[in-house]
Amino acid sequence: MRFSLLATILVVLFLAACGRPEQALPEQEKENFEKLMSEQSKD
Repeated sequence: MRFSLLATILVVLFLAACGRPEQALPEQEKENFEKLMSEQSKD
């Protein structure tokens, strides 16, 4: 019982320390995609 409680606390602390991965906004993705496509068409 104590081991699972300790493991749960460690996982929660780890996730809180690392933070959540941020998801790009669709507008940013569209701009990045257009920029990438324009660079590829120049090559």
